[in-house]
Amino acid sequence: MSTKLNFLLPVILILTGSLFAQGVDPGTENLTHSWTFNDGTANDYVGSANGTLMGGAGIEEGSLFMYDINQWMEMPADEIALNTYQEVTIEAWFMSFAGANTGYHMLAFFGDTLNSVGVNYYFFTPARGDDKSRAAISCGVLTSSPWTGESGADGPELDDGELHHMASTINDSDITLYIDGELNASTPLDTNNSIAGISPRFAYLAKGGYDVDPTWQGEILEFNIYNRTLTADEILFLSLKDPYAAVDENKITAHPKEHRLLQNYPNPFNAGTLIVYDVKENCYVTIQIYNSLGQHISTLVDGQREAKKYTVSWIGRDDNGQCVSSGLYFYKITTSTGYNQVRKMIYLE
Repeated sequence: MSTKLNFLLPVILILTGSLFAQGVDPGTENLTHSWTFNDGTANDYVGSANGTLMGGAGIEEGSLFMYDINQWMEMPADEIALNTYQEVTIEAWFMSFAGANTGYHMLAFFGDTLNSVGVNYYFFTPARGDDKSRAAISCGVLTSSPWTGESGADGPELDDGELHHMASTINDSDITLYIDGELNASTPLDTNNSIAGISPRFAYLAKGGYDVDPTWQGEILEFNIYNRTLTADEILFLSLKDPYAAVDENKITAHPKEHRLLQNYPNPFNAGTLIVYDVKENCYVTIQIYNSLGQHISTLVDGQREAKKYTVSWIGRDDNGQCVSSGLYFYKITTSTGYNQVRKMIYLE
């Protein structure tokens, strides 16, 4: 089952020509590591820093999935050796499980852990307990609160279950954060913070260096590292790239030929599950969840939809945000064109 959405933005940009900014292709000369997951593995497509899946994280049809807590991907930090770079850019395509990341999460982390807290690190994250996204570096602060030495760039929180692109750069003077191709913040580095101070001990996706912090839950489509500071135009170009270009088009369809409601995955589940559905023509769509007694529990989708593939997540809560009990549930799709279908799923507390 595939959950990758074939968005049409790149096609629209080509058709409309000069009406939209195109950005500048950074090429691959400075691309040092790339994890695209398109071959079904966690291998590094450019270098040799192959990843290791931890805690039950999985790769499904070109994406890395963290369905539950304590799932992440570990990379050989000593081989990546981020501390040897003069400049660096990291970028990712991702999609969260909507509302699942309410703590202090990290989408990517490079650094060390000392006495259960992160030290000498660089990270970025789309969602935090303070309701924002952030890229930050902290070096040389070996105390119980190394975050006090961070130089950080902040943006809006992204925990909405939608596809997003995030990038961050560090050079000898500044750290930046870009979201969906736009610069959100550029912050001067404190004197204690530099790329050379980043520890080459740990490198994670969906996990941070603070042992008490939760792991991030969602889908990572791609993660890349460059050994120079990409320009704003280059990051714009990357954000307009089709992240599904290398996916089997027999599995991902830009214009579905029929309405479909697919089986949720994983099933059974105890944290988050994904529901994929196809809409073949513009229409009004609702997806609702019912318990085994037929009582309405939650409405996941309620609105007009264009013709394409969609995904929506459910984390076992009702419309009031209350956790539901373990058991059998049904999810039903209804369209204004007369299509409806019901499937079963099992939630485990």
